[in-house]
Amino acid sequence: MSESTTIIQLFVGLLLSVAGGHASCPIELSPPSVVVRYGDPVSINCSTSETLFEGIGWEATEGAKPLQNVSHLTWTVDKLTDWSFSTSCYFNYHENSSSTQCLITPDVVLYTFPEAITMSSNSDEGVMKEMEEYNFTCHIPNIAPVQRLSVKWYKGDDFLHTETFNNNNKKPVNQTSILRFKATRQDSGVTFRCEAHMDLGQGELQLIVSSQDYNITVHYGPELLCPSTYTALEHAPHSLTCTVKGFPEPEVVWYKEGEEVELSENLTKTDAGQYIITASNKLSSVNLSVDITVLYPPSQIVELEDSEVSVGSTVWLKCSSTGNPRPKYSWDYYRTDNVEVDSEDGVSRLIIHNATAFNMGLFTCHTWNDMGNVSKTARVTVKGAEQECPIEITPDRMVIEYQGRNQNATCKAISNMQGNVKEIYWQGNKSSSWSADTHKDWDPKPVCNANFEGIGWCKKRLNFTLYKIPDSVSILIVGNLSSVVEAREFQLQCDITNVAPAGNLAVRWYIGNETIEPLKGSVRVTGCLLENNKNCDGILSPLNVLSTISITLNRTHNGAELRCEAQLDLGFEEPQPPPNMKSSPLNISVHYKPIINTTKLAKTVPVFRGYPEELVCEADGNPPPKIVWLSSSDNVPHVSGNMLTVSEAGLYNCTAANDVDSISFEVEVILKEDYLPLIAGFVAVTVVAISIIFVFIYSIYYKNTKMRRYSLKNPKLNTHNGNVAHNGWDMQFPMTKLPYFSHGRRRRPTRARVYEFHVNEKKERADTYDGHIFVNTFFVWTIFHLTLKGFRLGTYCRMLFFVLIALSACSGQPVTSSCPVEMSPTTAVVRFGDPFSANCSSLSNQTEGMGWESTLGGTPLTHGFTFLPLKIDSVTDWTVNAQCFLNTLDENQCFKILPITVYKTPDSVSVHQVDQKGPIVSGQLYYLQCDVENVAPMRHLSVYWYQGNQLVEKHKVGDPDPIPASKSFTQGMRAHSDDNGTKIWCEAQLNFPGVPNAYTVRSEPHELIVLYPPFFMDPANETHEIRADSKTTLNCTATGNPSPSYSWHFPDNTQMNWSQHKHPAFLTPDNDVPGTYKCTASNTQGTTSKYFTVIKAKGNRTTFAALVGGFVSLGALLFVGGLFFMTPEGTFAFNKGSYLKGQPTSSGPRRKKDFLPFKCSGAWGPFCSNIVPCRVAKFVQVGFFFPSRLYRRISAESNMGTTFLSWILTFCMFYSVSGEGCSLILKPSRVVVGFGEPVSVTCEAARPVRVLGWESAISAAHTQQELSVQWKVDSLIDWIEEPICYGVFFTAPRQCEEKLNLVLYKTPDSVSIRPVNLTGPMVEGKEYQLLCEVQNIAPVQYLTLRWYKGQTEVYNHSFSDLTSTSPVQVSSILLVTPTKAENGAQYRCVAELELGPEGPKPPPTVTSEPLNASVYFPPAFLNPEPEVLDLIEGVEITLNCTATGNPAPVYSWQSSHPIPERMEDEAALTSSSLIPGTYTCTASNTLEKRSKQFIIKAATKGA
Repeated sequence: MSESTTIIQLFVGLLLSVAGGHASCPIELSPPSVVVRYGDPVSINCSTSETLFEGIGWEATEGAKPLQNVSHLTWTVDKLTDWSFSTSCYFNYHENSSSTQCLITPDVVLYTFPEAITMSSNSDEGVMKEMEEYNFTCHIPNIAPVQRLSVKWYKGDDFLHTETFNNNNKKPVNQTSILRFKATRQDSGVTFRCEAHMDLGQGELQLIVSSQDYNITVHYGPELLCPSTYTALEHAPHSLTCTVKGFPEPEVVWYKEGEEVELSENLTKTDAGQYIITASNKLSSVNLSVDITVLYPPSQIVELEDSEVSVGSTVWLKCSSTGNPRPKYSWDYYRTDNVEVDSEDGVSRLIIHNATAFNMGLFTCHTWNDMGNVSKTARVTVKGAEQECPIEITPDRMVIEYQGRNQNATCKAISNMQGNVKEIYWQGNKSSSWSADTHKDWDPKPVCNANFEGIGWCKKRLNFTLYKIPDSVSILIVGNLSSVVEAREFQLQCDITNVAPAGNLAVRWYIGNETIEPLKGSVRVTGCLLENNKNCDGILSPLNVLSTISITLNRTHNGAELRCEAQLDLGFEEPQPPPNMKSSPLNISVHYKPIINTTKLAKTVPVFRGYPEELVCEADGNPPPKIVWLSSSDNVPHVSGNMLTVSEAGLYNCTAANDVDSISFEVEVILKEDYLPLIAGFVAVTVVAISIIFVFIYSIYYKNTKMRRYSLKNPKLNTHNGNVAHNGWDMQFPMTKLPYFSHGRRRRPTRARVYEFHVNEKKERADTYDGHIFVNTFFVWTIFHLTLKGFRLGTYCRMLFFVLIALSACSGQPVTSSCPVEMSPTTAVVRFGDPFSANCSSLSNQTEGMGWESTLGGTPLTHGFTFLPLKIDSVTDWTVNAQCFLNTLDENQCFKILPITVYKTPDSVSVHQVDQKGPIVSGQLYYLQCDVENVAPMRHLSVYWYQGNQLVEKHKVGDPDPIPASKSFTQGMRAHSDDNGTKIWCEAQLNFPGVPNAYTVRSEPHELIVLYPPFFMDPANETHEIRADSKTTLNCTATGNPSPSYSWHFPDNTQMNWSQHKHPAFLTPDNDVPGTYKCTASNTQGTTSKYFTVIKAKGNRTTFAALVGGFVSLGALLFVGGLFFMTPEGTFAFNKGSYLKGQPTSSGPRRKKDFLPFKCSGAWGPFCSNIVPCRVAKFVQVGFFFPSRLYRRISAESNMGTTFLSWILTFCMFYSVSGEGCSLILKPSRVVVGFGEPVSVTCEAARPVRVLGWESAISAAHTQQELSVQWKVDSLIDWIEEPICYGVFFTAPRQCEEKLNLVLYKTPDSVSIRPVNLTGPMVEGKEYQLLCEVQNIAPVQYLTLRWYKGQTEVYNHSFSDLTSTSPVQVSSILLVTPTKAENGAQYRCVAELELGPEGPKPPPTVTSEPLNASVYFPPAFLNPEPEVLDLIEGVEITLNCTATGNPAPVYSWQSSHPIPERMEDEAALTSSSLIPGTYTCTASNTLEKRSKQFIIKAATKGA
């Protein structure tokens, strides 16, 4: 069957099918569908169940079967190879059927499937770049039918997707499948594959074939992850790890300061800094900065050395170390108020102000950080002071009575500053309290040991004394004498038994109540057991003491009582009164020669004729002398005992004699006539007459003028002053109503009333008026009253006299009732709680017994004693009453009260400022309060206020309460500027009468801080002259608190070249311009100004003045010479007084007034000397005298005077300019020598010299033979040395001198530079001060301080205005305003001594250590303007936000579009996937934030 027939058949079958004919075609295919591989056989059976049919057959392009009348028919092809075949089974109905034919087409699928498929990509051998898109192609060859093909893609084991095909072509084709893929780094090493799946129908086996795995490698650029900062330990392995990602593997390089470095395993301090890490491969490179901080312990301390200073000076100790973190400092030393520690900029300075002995010791500087610590110790020695152990022992001295109440002594440090005391205890008991056994501790030697910071171990001994009063004290005369002779030396012995300590024993001797001053004496200890040839001086246990003195007595001591007293002088802390015991009195009889009383027996006695005179010869002597009268008169006078009655002239001798000696006294009696009664009578009459006249006149005057008329009856008192008004007159004196006296009568105060008056006024003892007061008053009254009666002066005089009597009566002195006892002490002052003892001695030999009455225990009546002590173990009552009573043999009793004052020193005394803290302002009234706690008795308390060492106020308390109390005292003061820094304290002092040493407690001082406005030390305005050869310095230094700042106002036309100093106190203008300069000093308290007027100096007219003065002096000299030497004839002569014309000058008379007492002979004259040569003196000693008609004239014939004047003036002028100068030459003339170096200078004389020498403080020298002398010093160390060469010559000038220009210099000990008031880095744009300090340099006027930044000099400071020649300390300040360009710059300060051409070359310089400036500045963009960028699809774009700053900036990005997280903190943003829009970058550090915008626009088409 042809192909066209087959097609027709198929078409017809299709139509039938469509028409529904085959829908019931009675045939069945088995199988209805079949899948056949290309070239494989195929068979299909077509069968029918019908019986009536024409037949069945197969129509096919290959293997067709014709119509056959069979029930089944099989289509078979042995090898199906036709891709376009068709086949169908048809059924022909019976001819009688309505249908003719039907057919069914089987579903036959002819396929071919490859055994293998392949896969490829557009990458280079599987190497891909990250984020780039690549194609994978799966190649499936010779496959049909394609519509049944599906390709599945796998990445590893993960299914990606399936691709199917809609190609209906049944023929085999080579089919491909493409997978698009964007590589990431995670895909590196992943395998891809494709699978071809053939779905040949339902229920059929699917065909699957897979490609080989395709392995890819993804290359990507480096990624570097490092910490921005890293901290490591020095010399320890570091753990700094930086993660580097990238493929191929990136190469990592480290850079530091632009140089490639390799980070060592163990870092050191030099490895610290900023590193740049670069990672790169063939794709790209990245870098990252890492700040590495190396932590290392502090280095060894430098600049801390031992120091030696003088008392009162200031010393600096410097401690410096380097470490990271920056080391901290602490000092171990004995802390005192005058020590200040200042730590800044990594350096610690300890400053000792006003060094004292307490500053001596060790000063240890500790420096530490987290890595470790070091320390160093220096010793400070204070010259002129001795090391003191700062221990305070309370009490500082302990004096305790044997078997008395015990006391505790405590020791503590003087300073309560924390950390001073390491350990403190009493030696032996290891505690802070010590007490003695008062029964046996005679010499315990208590010592307090302490270990102080900076001082070490030291100790202080308590001055402890255990004393015992003697068991007995007795006195006797050596030799057992019963009497002694006046003025004859004898010995007294005092035996003292069992007393301790004997070394503190003082023996006092008394005659009655007076102390004996012995001629000589000795004290000897007995009962001491000597060991090892030692004496008993150091024994403190009880001993027996024997004291002897040699004395002489006189007659006044006859019958006196001698006593010796043993007193323990234990110092200020001793019990008051000092422990003592007196011996019983020793009555002594003193024999002395007679002495005649010449007061009753004159040497010459006048006897009036007819009136016998009695001569009384009294003599004093022991034994009583015998009186004998002898007379030269023939008449025997009448003698009665020692009385002689004489009436005749003559010599009379009185002799007094006893066992000691005899004495005579001769009296001359002169007989006289008596005229005295007549004279006395006349005088008496005259006096009486004058008195009567005077009284009469005065009484009339007084009565009419003074007294007025008045009556005492019902007087009227003046209303405003209470005086008595007399008839309307107000008298000038107050009048009170007096008791009425009748004429001639008076009322006397009774003895009882006077006694009562004194009892009321002084209750402590019963006093009575002495009766002689009343007798005297009565006598005076009687005389005066009689006078008043005689003179009739009136009632007023009586009244006035009675007032005088009352005053006289009131002024009488009370006398105590006599009680013959003596107390020792007479008054007592005892501390509360202390023991107390007193002695009561009887002065009467009629004593029956004695006793003590006391509120704290007394002693009952004790018979047979004349000496009785009172002992109180502990005074525990604030009001102690004690009295000693005495019973006499006549059964009388008397007593005497012992005044006892019980005291307690204050617990504390403190001073503080009231209602104000902090500084006070000058002129302000402020108040200080002194609190005295718990003191008694208050009535004896005085409070003293001290400012500095000056007493400013005293407060006295009058509170009578004896018990302890506290009181505050307020003192108001007016603040003054001089008070700043002064210390004020108060002292509480208990003052007791009879106690010389007051008990004083002082408060801690309160230091005043006074704020006051500036004031100038010299407030007056100043005027300065400008000189061309010098600079003008204006000194505006002022004093104020706070320290003042200065400002200057200059003249309008002044152009000033200011250095970097601002507002100095000293102004040295670069250009001296005249005008008025105003300086203002100001602080927070006020402002003050001072004016400086600068004027130009006038020209120097010294030379002109010298010439004028010389000529004037010469004229005056010639004038005076003319007076002496010009003759009347006009000629000159040295002897003009005897000059006569025509005669020799030696002849003629000489008048005394014309005589010249001098002459010039040889080298001498009136004006000659050893200095001015005589050849000059001869010309100088002449003169001229102007013509005078009276005295002189110069003749016309002789004009010698005129001629002489001309040539003498010419000669003097010539001589004045041709004289020889000082012919001394110094070689060299200027010397510059270093401190301690040798120096020598030669002085030469240019002409003959008598003496040539050097005047020098350390190396004087001279010669009388040579023309040169040398000044030489091996080591010059004297800063004030000024050597002068002098010469004494044979010719004028006879003596002259040349001073050596000597410069002694010393290079500075140190030059240091530091910022002022700055810790940490500087900030750009701010002003800072750099301080350069130069220690110990001389001479400072040659010093120039040069400031360098790097290698560039930026400023220099000279000190030419200073004049000190000895070493000083100076400083200079440089003001800097840093910029970011100066970050890391180094500043240096160089001290240079420019000593002139004679100085060393180059000039000596000392350079400070460099100061590295770290400057912080805010971020700054390389291009701060906004940037606009065009975005091209697929092209990377970079937004560069890099900025410079210190500290290094931190970046952040903001945008409305998403930004890759890993890029949010990058300086540069690089990406190809950015979206158009605005991106803002912010760079920030600790100073500031700054932003920059990037605007991304999409590129327009065609661009």
